[in-house]
Amino acid sequence: MAISGHSFLYMKREIPFHFHFHLAYTRFLPPDSSSVNSFEQRSCESGGRGIRNIMEKLRVKSFLALAVFLCIQCENQVMGQSLDPDSPYSGHQTEYTRPAADLDLRLDEPILQPNPLGGPEQVFLTFGDNTGTAITLSWSSNKTIQPLVWYSKESKKYDLSAAGDAPKRYKYEDYTSGLLHHVTLTNLEYSTKYYYKIGSSDRQFLTFYGDFTTPPAPGPNTPIKFTLVGDLGQTYSSNKTLSHMIKSGGQFLLNMGDFSYADCYQPRWDTWGRMMTPYSSKVPVIFTYGNHEIEYDETADERTPFISATQRFSTPWKSSHSEGPLFYSVNIGPVHIISLNSYVSLAKYTPQYEWLWVYSSLLERFLSGFDFFVVNVLLLADLRRVDRSVTPWVIIITHTPWYNTYDAHYLEGEVMRNGVEYFARKYHVDAIFSGHVHSYERFKRLYYYEQDDCAPMYVTIGDGGNREGPATEFQIDPAPSYTAYREPSFGHGTLEIFNSTTAVFKWHRNQDSESVTADGVYLSNVHSRAERCVRAHEPLQPSYRLSSRIASG
Repeated sequence: MAISGHSFLYMKREIPFHFHFHLAYTRFLPPDSSSVNSFEQRSCESGGRGIRNIMEKLRVKSFLALAVFLCIQCENQVMGQSLDPDSPYSGHQTEYTRPAADLDLRLDEPILQPNPLGGPEQVFLTFGDNTGTAITLSWSSNKTIQPLVWYSKESKKYDLSAAGDAPKRYKYEDYTSGLLHHVTLTNLEYSTKYYYKIGSSDRQFLTFYGDFTTPPAPGPNTPIKFTLVGDLGQTYSSNKTLSHMIKSGGQFLLNMGDFSYADCYQPRWDTWGRMMTPYSSKVPVIFTYGNHEIEYDETADERTPFISATQRFSTPWKSSHSEGPLFYSVNIGPVHIISLNSYVSLAKYTPQYEWLWVYSSLLERFLSGFDFFVVNVLLLADLRRVDRSVTPWVIIITHTPWYNTYDAHYLEGEVMRNGVEYFARKYHVDAIFSGHVHSYERFKRLYYYEQDDCAPMYVTIGDGGNREGPATEFQIDPAPSYTAYREPSFGHGTLEIFNSTTAVFKWHRNQDSESVTADGVYLSNVHSRAERCVRAHEPLQPSYRLSSRIASG
């Protein structure tokens, strides 16, 4: 549903972490920018929630619909295109369009079933610090036991152990979560495989077994590979995306937000966690939050945004000097990764703003002095601390795209882009990945809608397969010159970094085999050619000055 200005103003008074972006930028868009009113904020009003509950309870077997879906999928396969190492941008624009929507996995699917004995389930790995030497294991159970993890570098040895705080539950309307456990394993060795079991030492039926591999040590020439996905959901298409992700060979996952699409129906958080466990119990995840994680419902007096996600998953926000779990950064091998939140306020006197005021220079304070253009605190202070001799690559992940030619969510990222883009170029950010738009789009390196080889590459990868279906309509058509490739299809991406100067990004469609690359590009590190990127930086500009350039492409 669309959120009115009145609703936003009301929420500003109630929520400590406000979501101001979409309210603020409407003041500076041209009068015909009606698309800003299409912003979908899942506030979970009672009507929508009731329908969702009924759908879950009355779901019937939809074999015919699924058969039609699969037939269309097979018939419309498009062969992928290999990367050309001599071309900075390889790829094409396909006419392929997926079906309009997909079905959530049935609640009786085997992969969604709870642990029958109440033992550990929904296992999810994240980083426990910003150096890669700690991993946090999160899981749910229905047993009141001290959260314990036994682990070792040898299978079945388990000679080390770690304990967590007492497990907690959270309530949401008439739902009460399972006991949520978090245990952080510290002082881990780099590039090492660890075997673990979680649960209870004296009751084997409570034990879950798994393994993971730690990241390589920070260093400029350490190779590493990431898998990327956004807006995954828990449909049949989501499950296919997940099966491709498992085969992708990525050592770690970058998730652009909108995880479960539970939309306030809390049992769907549990089923999503079970669906993810074969993957998330092995692959540590770095994520940002999306609008579907907010779950603000004033009609049911649910006024704590992000409550489900923040209770279930951990982030290394303390070690990255953040003010809270909603934005943070981490060093993984040769990469410094910054997770920004599209729905946290940048207004004066908020945690992000105050942090900025302490760390920013007078010039930077002047350039970002408008309330609606205040630069994200974590980003600016964090970028200035990055040691590019150790982590030459810098990546930003966020939910709402800063560049977008689809009709869905067009221009919703303008305030964040205007507030941060100047600094992203100044500090040589290599790539910015986002979700939100349920299709794929890769842009050339851009700075204020103009190609700039010293600016970041932008990729929208919100095509994980959620039940709302792909975005198929374009606000700008044909594609403008600054779009390198776009396609309304589901899939995932990979980012492989070879050394301090060279990386490759690839995108894979669900309907192809994992070995087929539908689109991709070789990247050269911006900081390694910094001497060619020194020029006067443009001052920040309001969105309305860019409107003619946006429309013309």
